[in-house]
Amino acid sequence: MMDAWLVDLDQVAPTDISAHYPEGLTEEELARGAEFVHARAAHRFYRARLTVRRLLAERLGLAAHDLRIHYDPAGKPYLPDQPGTHVSWSRSDGLLLLGATETGPIGVDVELVRPSTTSLDVLTFVYPGVPASATPETFFHAWTLLEAAVKATGRGLTDGAREVDLDFGPDGAVTLRGITGHGALPWHGHTALQPTRQDSPWAMTAFVSRELPPVTVLPWPDPKAMPRPRARNHSGTRG
Repeated sequence: MMDAWLVDLDQVAPTDISAHYPEGLTEEELARGAEFVHARAAHRFYRARLTVRRLLAERLGLAAHDLRIHYDPAGKPYLPDQPGTHVSWSRSDGLLLLGATETGPIGVDVELVRPSTTSLDVLTFVYPGVPASATPETFFHAWTLLEAAVKATGRGLTDGAREVDLDFGPDGAVTLRGITGHGALPWHGHTALQPTRQDSPWAMTAFVSRELPPVTVLPWPDPKAMPRPRARNHSGTRG
C-alpha cells in the first residue's frame, strides 16, 4: 500500500538530517541548489532532497547513504536498486509531499492554497477542458490532480496534459476519470486539503496511482509520525 508524508521543510533543522548539507547530496543537487538566488530557497531544496532520502531509506530498511535515486530522461525519479518501489515527490515553497508504493507508478503534487485571479486562466491554458462554470476553488483540485497524473505517467504537462481526463463537478470538486494511452488498468486520483504552518494555512495534496484512495498523509517531522521501515497506511479521507 501507499505511504505518504507531508514535510514542513522550515521545521527540519539541518542537524536533523545530516551534519553537513553536502553529505548525501549528489553533485547535480549541489549545483542546482547553488543556482538559487535566495539562501532560504536553497536550504529548502537541500532539505527536501535529504529528507526524501531519509524517509525512503527508513521505509526500505536501508541506510540513507546506501539509497540511490536516479531520474529517467523525462525527469521522473526511480530507485534503480529497488525497482518494485515507485516514488514521487512535489514541493510548494516550504512544503514537501512524498509518496511511495509497490503497486505501480505514482504521481503526487502539493500546492499551498492562495487566492489568485489568474489561476483559472493558467489552468485553462494547460487544460482547455475547464468548464466556464469553474470557480477559483476548482483550480487547486484540478491543477494538483493534473500535475500528479502527468508525474505518474512520466509525461510532464507539455506532453501529458492532453492524455488526462478530468471530471468537473457542480460543487467545485474535480475527479480523475482516467489517463489514456498508459495501459488497461484503471488510474485512481485523490485530492485532500492538509493543514500547514506556512503562510497559507492549507495545502492541497493530490495522488494518482493504480491504488484505490483514500491515503493517509503523515506530517513530518512529528515524533508520533516517525516513519517505520516497510510501514503501510491505508486509511484517510477523500476530497
